[in-house]
Amino acid sequence: MNSVAGESAPIGPQSARGKARLARMLAAATELFLRDGYEQTSIDAILVQSGGSKATLYAYFPTKEDLFRAVIDGVLVASAQPQLDTHRDVRSMLTQFAVDRLHVIFSSRHRAVLRLIIAERERFPDLARLYFERGPQRSHKLLVEYLESLKRSDVIEVDDADEAGEFFVGMLLHRWYKELLLLNAPTPSDEALQRRAEHVAGRFLEAFHRKTH
Repeated sequence: MNSVAGESAPIGPQSARGKARLARMLAAATELFLRDGYEQTSIDAILVQSGGSKATLYAYFPTKEDLFRAVIDGVLVASAQPQLDTHRDVRSMLTQFAVDRLHVIFSSRHRAVLRLIIAERERFPDLARLYFERGPQRSHKLLVEYLESLKRSDVIEVDDADEAGEFFVGMLLHRWYKELLLLNAPTPSDEALQRRAEHVAGRFLEAFHRKTH
């Protein structure tokens, strides 16, 4: 099992049957927490859906809070990590990075997790921090490292890679993210996401004067 916010997690089951039973309970808990929220999801409902027992569940998660933390931790660990390869064409790489981020952010699972994190951040501030570190902060760090590498290779002219990364992500997400958070806007089509990514990558390279060799 994973640990959250530095806490020790109980040792997981050793047998294949035990692992499968625990996986079913976690899958049921994930579905119900993301669909119905923390307050509206009961341990009994999770057990009914998973076919597990309280004794088994409580052996690994003594409280509902422990189970909730394990669910959020598991969702974040399973999130796809963006890839940035300095050996590939910069425009296509930035475009692909942008497409990947847009697909993650507008996915139904991410929407559910984000709603849950916001709704429960007073009760679970550690999970809000975990989401921030494994989501926005991680992808920003990867982008900054990529831009620093391009700067060292004289591919782009950037004074501050961190600021340039904020520029890129802000141009990509700011308007759409506000509409998602405040208006629950529908997910744009794949074609719209691709167009947005290509436009932002192009404008970014124009602003930072990509060099030719």
